[in-house]
Amino acid sequence: MLLETYNKEELLININVNAATSDGAQRAFRGDLVLVEGEFHELSGKKLAPKAVLNQAVMLGDGDKIKFMGGCLRTVDLLPIFVEKYGADLAEECQPIFYVYNLRESFKVDMDGKEYVLIGLEEGMVWNELMDELYLEKSDFKGQSSGDKLITMYDGAKDYKPKYAMTPFTEVKSKAIELGEGRGAV
Repeated sequence: MLLETYNKEELLININVNAATSDGAQRAFRGDLVLVEGEFHELSGKKLAPKAVLNQAVMLGDGDKIKFMGGCLRTVDLLPIFVEKYGADLAEECQPIFYVYNLRESFKVDMDGKEYVLIGLEEGMVWNELMDELYLEKSDFKGQSSGDKLITMYDGAKDYKPKYAMTPFTEVKSKAIELGEGRGAV
């Protein structure tokens, strides 16, 4: 399965869920998805931390395609990197929903023939934001395994018709704001 391949290639990090669904035909993932890999450190024999990730990624995979995709991009400039690295792995029906920290408005964009939804976000949890966007309630997930919750999320997205304006990506980039640098404890 595709998500297992991603895991072997160390593209899935900070994993909260990486499980088969109860039907065994699909795989669910929640965590971070590597967009730009870190360099290989020869002395330790490991990759260094990734240079860019899709934070709080939510994915449902079916064989060799991703059926549902959501997550949070730090900047809208990372979208073309996602499209280049993972765009071919998206199923035809998949309409990725990305929350973007450096946008304050919401848009639909077309990238390589695929419609992406970009929603401005100052702070929040992707899972909760997706629940709101897809009109799902906590009770919709009650008693389900962590993998099956992604099937419910996917089912909620089947009828999703965002009312955001289709906007050229260059225009969306021009509406991005400058983000301050994060700092740790002082």
